[in-house]
Amino acid sequence: MLFLYRPRQTWMPFRRPRPRTQQDEYNWQLQQQYQATQQVPPYAPDAAVAPPDDPVARLEKLGRLHDSGVLTDAEFSAAKAKIIGDSGSDT
Repeated sequence: MLFLYRPRQTWMPFRRPRPRTQQDEYNWQLQQQYQATQQVPPYAPDAAVAPPDDPVARLEKLGRLHDSGVLTDAEFSAAKAKIIGDSGSDT
């Protein structure tokens, strides 16, 4: 059995380029430099704002305006018919 004659390898064949703490600091600096090169901020959708194409949200907004007295009955009916007509043509 030849493996019995081979001496154990008790040392690593290479040295680390830096101590661990310095390597971590260097990695952190590289990460900060990389993040500074990103020109476009990551997309973060605003959940509070409904998309303007949503007919339900538009109807709810119209209902609130009508309840508060900003819209008259005729204006409310016309706007509601327009929204319902627009949403019906999409599907």
